[in-house]
Amino acid sequence: MKRSLFTAAAASALLLAACGDDSSSDSVSHSQSGSLYVDEAQRLIVMTSDVSYFDMCVVTETGLAWKSIPQPATVDSAIYTFLGDTLVLIDLDEGDTSRYGKLFTGGSAGDIYGTWTYLPCEYNRRTNEKECYEEDARYMTQTLKLSQGKLEATIDYHFDAYLSDVEDAGYMKTYFMKQLYNALSNGYHIDADASDIFDIYDAEDYEDFEKSIKRNNVQIIEETKESQTFKIGEKTYTVTVENAEQSFEYNLYGTTNVDASVNVSDGTKTCNSHTVRKIMDESLCKVENMEYLRIRDDVDEEYAYARYYRNSNEVEFEECIKSIAVEQTSNSYDDYYDYTLYKKANDKKEEFKKRSEKFLRKMSKYIEK
Repeated sequence: MKRSLFTAAAASALLLAACGDDSSSDSVSHSQSGSLYVDEAQRLIVMTSDVSYFDMCVVTETGLAWKSIPQPATVDSAIYTFLGDTLVLIDLDEGDTSRYGKLFTGGSAGDIYGTWTYLPCEYNRRTNEKECYEEDARYMTQTLKLSQGKLEATIDYHFDAYLSDVEDAGYMKTYFMKQLYNALSNGYHIDADASDIFDIYDAEDYEDFEKSIKRNNVQIIEETKESQTFKIGEKTYTVTVENAEQSFEYNLYGTTNVDASVNVSDGTKTCNSHTVRKIMDESLCKVENMEYLRIRDDVDEEYAYARYYRNSNEVEFEECIKSIAVEQTSNSYDDYYDYTLYKKANDKKEEFKKRSEKFLRKMSKYIEK
């Protein structure tokens, strides 16, 4: 929907799932090998991951502990075919063949062995149609090197390209601003904090952002990449991005650290939203940080563990925004209807991302520290 880091990456965290190396760089490359079985007669490949260890902030009876946790080996399989010189990998899920295949280029037609680069494309086996979302490859490149008995996976992250795009776009056409317009116009709950200034609407989805401007009768008076002055009704507001820092950190828990601060003023009162989000590491795995840690304790997880550190004043910010909002009534059904239409229009792309996430989850097992 928006230009956020590793859009292909609804899967980004999953790709990092087996990567425990902490590093910061504008561009990062990580590789690891797994075992590969190929049945050329059946066009079947079977990928088996090695046992690996992840460093995790585990919840214990007495508090928190930074531990190296073993992850068992898993086996995944796919049917392969070719469209000319393009490799198509069709996921096998509990014996059922997927309707969609993932596309790779770079090898030789008819030969499964070689070096293949993943495209953000899929092939519909029922309709024989191919659909691509090439913008999803801008921030991440994945290659598979397939040889006799061996699979080598490499993932390159292009953080410099992402930062360049954010700098070019600025912060005024973002999810944060859309939610702010709604809240100031109608006194709605603001489902956003300062970190959402990095969720930038791209050209494909800008129409939805424009609808929010029109629906809330927003009149933009002046705008830069870091600030905007606008009117809603008889009230004038100014938004200023005070701080917008992101850094790349590559490990199990994610990809970016964020430190953001935004001021919203009606000329009399100023509301500040600030958010600090940090990728989990050993220095943060402390009991005194517990109130800021996001704990995952799903029933299908063997361990309860802290996923990341997050310190934000969203409650105070929401109350402040309500106090400076324009007092008027809005037809909430219209908002819901517009949202429903938008959701339907994006279903196709969202379903593609879900399938990509599932596929990339499997690939992530072969990337380990």
